[in-house]
Amino acid sequence: MEDTNTLKLQQVQCPSCKRPINTFNPDHLMAECPYCHSKLVNPLVKPKEVPTPERIITFTTAEGDFEQSMINALVNQDYVPLDIFDSISTGKVVQTYLPMFLFEGTYNASWSCETAYEDEVSTIKEGYDGSIKAGTKKVKKWLPQNGNTSGNFAFLCLANEGNEIPDELRQFTRLFPYDVMLSKEFKTDMIDYNDENLMTLERNSDATIIWQKHGKEMVEATALNAAKEQLTNREIRNFRSTTSHQLTTTGKYLLVPFWFVYYQYKGNQYYYLMDGVGQRNQYSYPVNQEEVALVEKKNKVKKIVKWLWPLAIALLFIKGVGFVGALIYLAVWFIAKIVVGKVMDNQINKQLQASREARQAAAAKLG
Repeated sequence: MEDTNTLKLQQVQCPSCKRPINTFNPDHLMAECPYCHSKLVNPLVKPKEVPTPERIITFTTAEGDFEQSMINALVNQDYVPLDIFDSISTGKVVQTYLPMFLFEGTYNASWSCETAYEDEVSTIKEGYDGSIKAGTKKVKKWLPQNGNTSGNFAFLCLANEGNEIPDELRQFTRLFPYDVMLSKEFKTDMIDYNDENLMTLERNSDATIIWQKHGKEMVEATALNAAKEQLTNREIRNFRSTTSHQLTTTGKYLLVPFWFVYYQYKGNQYYYLMDGVGQRNQYSYPVNQEEVALVEKKNKVKKIVKWLWPLAIALLFIKGVGFVGALIYLAVWFIAKIVVGKVMDNQINKQLQASREARQAAAAKLG
């Protein structure tokens, strides 16, 4: 299945043999049809303007690796229907090098917030027999905190602002982590431009514009995450931060590999995509609503038991029960809460594990 409304990677028709051409060398002004070898103007470049990539990240995965990654994801993802591999219909797998800008630099951030801590305060209570008892109780208080964080950043931004690629692929590649160990100096012979399965996309945006639209936002998010990591495992509120940065690399042009496919399940469309080195993926999937309802039902049982403790208060006012009876009830309730919680969790885990094993068995038959 190929959705022409959403899958429009660079493609032109050969003027001689009329067959579609998907791949073009961004380093050449002219292109050659891989079928009839006719010459035509390269749609990726303009005369006197031949943007040549400075570096490239090459594919280290094949189409089979991409398909296996998709299978593994659907097997291990909870709530995927058991018949997913019997009912799935996969469209054309897209293999593409996308044009991207590299931005590198350093950042500094100053932050402030309030963190929670527990304190003990004195209390005075009147007992049921009229006696006065002194004690303590724990209360939550807030303490002002501030600090600084700094570090390096390196990420890639998609160098295309058109509508030639699906929204899902655009969102996945709009901002992407950069690993310098994976990139190489670009050479034209690194790409087989006659590969019918490979698609290319035009670099049609300016690095300065891309930085203003997306880059600054990414740096601020990076600094924000680094600041919050300094407050791990603490409850915070009123978090504020200010960020400054300095660019050391602005808009270096790279080609970066990606895989993408649409698939259908019972009339609905989903997608799976992965970078060309197999490190990151993103996907949508159908949901088994019956299994979701089953798990929600068991979680509801846990929640009901959890909130049975207020009955102890009512027992205090029932003649013949009183304080001792309420205390016994609380002890029984506490044990029941633990037991019911473990039983429900075990049943949920067994259900989800059984579903994963069923999908694994179905996937093994695809061979």
